[in-house]
Amino acid sequence: MKVIAVSFCPVMALCVCSMAFCADESQEAPARRPLILLTNDDGIESAGIKALMKELPRVADVIVVAPATNKSGVSQSLTYRGDIKVFKREVPEELKDLERKPLALYAVEGTPATCVLLGAGNFSQGRSFDLVVSGINPGSNIGSDGNLSGTVGAARMGADIGLAGLAVSSASGSKHVAQIAASLASFIKQAFSVGVEKGVLLNVNYPGGEPKDWKGAVVTSIGAGNYKINFRKVESDADEPPPADKSLLLFRAAFARAGGEPAAGTARAGIAAGKICVTPIASLSLPSKVSTKSLSLTRQRLAGLAFFK
Repeated sequence: MKVIAVSFCPVMALCVCSMAFCADESQEAPARRPLILLTNDDGIESAGIKALMKELPRVADVIVVAPATNKSGVSQSLTYRGDIKVFKREVPEELKDLERKPLALYAVEGTPATCVLLGAGNFSQGRSFDLVVSGINPGSNIGSDGNLSGTVGAARMGADIGLAGLAVSSASGSKHVAQIAASLASFIKQAFSVGVEKGVLLNVNYPGGEPKDWKGAVVTSIGAGNYKINFRKVESDADEPPPADKSLLLFRAAFARAGGEPAAGTARAGIAAGKICVTPIASLSLPSKVSTKSLSLTRQRLAGLAFFK
C-alpha cells in the first residue's frame, strides 16, 4: 500500500504546490462529458428521436438504444421471453456530417423499457449513464396518461434502476421536433450544470401551437390526464356475414378528451396555458423519505435555471 506522510516538509509542499499551479493547462485531462442513453417508443426511425440525435450530442455523449419498430402504449412492460435481437445501426445519413453525433446506435426488437435495461447493462462503453432520455413522443403524456406511455415507461425504468430519467412529449404531434429538440438540449445542459437527481423522472411536455407562441416553462405537479379511454363493442356490418364463431365479441378502443377544468399547478393546466411543463416524479423504488427529499432537491435546482425565467 502506498502511504503519504502526514508530517511533511514545508519546502517540499511549496514545490509541489508550485508545480501544480504552473502545470501547462493543455496537459490537464479534459472534463468528462455526461453520457445519455437515448430511446423512445415510436421506433428508431421516427422524426422525434432523429431530432434528438442531432441536438443532444451538442451537450453530452449519446448512445441510442431504441425499438426497431413502433412500440407505443406499452408502458414499462418488458420483452424477456426467448432471445432478443439487437441490430447495430449507422448514424442517419442526414447527421453524418455533424461534428458531434451519437457514439453508437442499436435497434432492439423489444419494448422501450427493455431498451433501457439492455443499454444500461451492455452498451455503455465502459462508462455509467448519467441520464435516460426518451422521446420526442408525438402527443402529450401528462398526468395519468403517462402510465400507459412507452415513452414515459422507458424514462421511468431509468429512474427505477438508479439513473435520472427524462421523457419528452409534444402536444403538436410530429410538428416542430427540431425546435423542441433544440429547446430540450438547452434545458438538459442547464440541468447538468446543477446536477440531476438519480431516481427521479422529469416528465417534459411541450404545448401545441407554434414555438413562437409558447409562454415559457413551468415546473408542475402530477394531476389528471388529458384522455379518457373506453372500449365499445363493434357491431357486425350489415354487408358482411357475422363471424362464424358465435362466441367471438369484438371491441374497439375509443379515446375522448377528459372533461372539467384542469387543477391549478398541474401539467394539464400548464399545457392549456401554452407553457412547457416539467413534472418531477420520484421512482417507486425510492424509500418515502428519500423520495420526498429527492423531489424537493430537484424542484429547488430547477427553480434556479434560466430555462424557467
